[in-house]
Amino acid sequence: MYKWFVKNLKKDNRGFTLIELIVVIGILGLLTMIAVPKYTSSKEEAAITVHNANVRTLESAANMAIAEEGYPSKDTTWSATASLDSAYKWENYLQEWPKVPSELKGKTFKKESDGTTDYTFAAEPAYTVTIKADGTIEVTPPRVKK
Repeated sequence: MYKWFVKNLKKDNRGFTLIELIVVIGILGLLTMIAVPKYTSSKEEAAITVHNANVRTLESAANMAIAEEGYPSKDTTWSATASLDSAYKWENYLQEWPKVPSELKGKTFKKESDGTTDYTFAAEPAYTVTIKADGTIEVTPPRVKK
């Protein structure tokens, strides 16, 4: 018995058996099946969070414009390509114009304001801010929730 044990210890048994490899591959497959859907949904949730933060930033910039300039005499619209000759220049309140996260393009979500109305993002969405004469601020696309 001792000789058999010593003989087997001295054998060069390197490598894995086929069963061991199949078990490891199966475990990796299961982990992948769990991780991939979570990754894609967390990526979408992050895009929604970034979008909502962009909308709040644009609303804050419009509020600062109203605080400094007063209510506009007529509706004023800001966009990335808006003319710069208005008294309400967005450049005075923002370093750069935000972009809608690409993960949201073409998708539909509920509006955060009421939670029931759907909003579908355009294929190439861009932010637009309207400052109305009564001081109301509208940002398109609006804040959304998942």
